[in-house]
Amino acid sequence: MSRVTGLWVYQTLTTTPPDPDAVAARAQDHGLRWLSAQAIRGDELLDCDWIRAMRQATRERNMRLGVHGYIGKPAPQPGAEADAMARAVDIAEADFAIVNAEIEYERSANPDSQAFVDAYRRLQPDFLSYFSSFGRPSLHAGLDWAAWAEGAFRGMPQAYENLNAAQLKPAQCVADWARFFETKALRPTLGCFSEGGHGHLPVARLVASVREVPTVSFNIFRHGTVTNAELTALAGT
Repeated sequence: MSRVTGLWVYQTLTTTPPDPDAVAARAQDHGLRWLSAQAIRGDELLDCDWIRAMRQATRERNMRLGVHGYIGKPAPQPGAEADAMARAVDIAEADFAIVNAEIEYERSANPDSQAFVDAYRRLQPDFLSYFSSFGRPSLHAGLDWAAWAEGAFRGMPQAYENLNAAQLKPAQCVADWARFFETKALRPTLGCFSEGGHGHLPVARLVASVREVPTVSFNIFRHGTVTNAELTALAGT
């Protein structure tokens, strides 16, 4: 069974949100076992009907469903963002949540990471939740990594080797995140997209990057950019 298990799905990156049944069918065909549906943006709860349709499509295929969202834009609002994510969990009847916080929380002069964690855990005290952020904590010391780890969030490193082959190999990211998070519970995210002049990794290297870290499972960023060739190759890892 492949250790590449899940796929991020966005409802706002195209004019028309992707069809839940088509997305779930494609994921299942390539051996993936969960999808994460975009549910919030900052403190905004997005299209709930689409979220519910994603829940139905995954349930029909015996797949798990998570909800995710990028917090901090245009500026951190920890309490409101925590409330939106907690509501999304309930609306989707989700199996887990992924909270994505990056540069806005890193640059904040206030203890916003701790404030989000405290507010979220008051609402969802025991819910399985992941923290997604930069691939290397050592390169972003301004972010309060410990707050997330101590708040019972599991680590989801953005191991985007396609953006920085020298410093963002999954093995490097896992080793760095292990300073804060339990290693065996880490779930690195593979970059299967193009951005800022950086393209996709060669498929052979993408597969090799997974095999270099045999102790954890992986997921893919994201639906809409990952290719069938990548999915087919990763299914064999």
